[in-house]
Amino acid sequence: MGRILPLLFALYFCQGLPGGFLSKALPAILRAEGLSLTEVGFVGALSLPWMLKVLWAPLVDRYGHAGFGWRKTWLVPAQLGMLVVTASFIVVGPSDGLWLVGLLFLVLNVLAATQDIAVDGLAVDLLADRDLAPGNAAQVSGFKLGNIVGGGVLLAVIGWLGWSGAFAVMTGLIALVWIAVLTFREPPRSRPTVSLSGVLRSLLSAFRRQGAWFWLFLVFAKFGETFGGAMVTPMLVDQNFSLPLLGVIDGTVGGLATVAGAAAGGAVAWRHGWATLLAAAATLQGLALVALGIYSQTTVTPLGYAVVGGLENAAGGAVAVGVFHLAMSWRNDEAGAAQFTAAQVVYISGSMLAYPLAGVAAEHWGYLPVMVAGGLMAIALGVLANGPARRLAQPAA
Repeated sequence: MGRILPLLFALYFCQGLPGGFLSKALPAILRAEGLSLTEVGFVGALSLPWMLKVLWAPLVDRYGHAGFGWRKTWLVPAQLGMLVVTASFIVVGPSDGLWLVGLLFLVLNVLAATQDIAVDGLAVDLLADRDLAPGNAAQVSGFKLGNIVGGGVLLAVIGWLGWSGAFAVMTGLIALVWIAVLTFREPPRSRPTVSLSGVLRSLLSAFRRQGAWFWLFLVFAKFGETFGGAMVTPMLVDQNFSLPLLGVIDGTVGGLATVAGAAAGGAVAWRHGWATLLAAAATLQGLALVALGIYSQTTVTPLGYAVVGGLENAAGGAVAVGVFHLAMSWRNDEAGAAQFTAAQVVYISGSMLAYPLAGVAAEHWGYLPVMVAGGLMAIALGVLANGPARRLAQPAA
């Protein structure tokens, strides 16, 4: 496991960059430009490829070049495509039309989602059951840190270097990870004996076997935290936080808190299992979201937001480890990437549903009820994880 954990961390960091920009930086930029909360909420629709990736996940599982590396066959071109698109943002910005920026982000998310399928497959191939907790911690901390850098750090960089400079930085970071992938020697993997139709049958069978409760639990796990957190950045813009200040707080405090939360979550999951971790982390995250909602009704200070927002980020990192641990334990060798991708897609669908609803709700009723409602849903997730959710079947047959 010596080399795989740093590689997984780097790959998940890479694919977390565009998502972080979409969820943190772009909403702040659009709100600062005067767009309504409803319009800001629909930015989440640009993440649609992360939901649709299950449609081509079986292809990634089934096809590859054993000599080059089964997963590298998809990783290398996907990352190269990401490099090209992020480099194009150096010369294309909001002044060229939001529709063009949106289209490029849509393409970028298709490439990042494809990379994600291959990375998930690599993790499934190389992580034994005893390695799931540290492996999931590396995945989540890498992805969350990528979100923070893509959202917080680049938001701060925009204040200093401008839009083009921020995307030059993102391009450089992706290039470094691409070089790491090129030099990685993927362990030999036997060609799958199951056909593409067999992968699809296995996937459908697993959907039926797990039951509706499993899938509803995954949707709810993401819906509550997203509903409560989607409007935090626009709220801070309305509180007269500058974009660089937002970026510095999210990029430093948020980044460190997220990685610490994911690392602690990995240790708890390794010793006590995903359910215990999720029960504690979701409750803490819910309380932090409720506190942010109440705090939004007063004058929010940078220090106050750093403390409460840092707790929310740390808890969110731990929650994601718990969910990933549950989802990755649901797998088999022949369709591992497709099955884990399916679980991820269902989980992400909660975010896709929550973003626009949070924008509309905040437009009509304000920030307080939205953040408090999201926090209460997160607390309810903790109660479920400590109770009936413990009965969820984990391993795939």
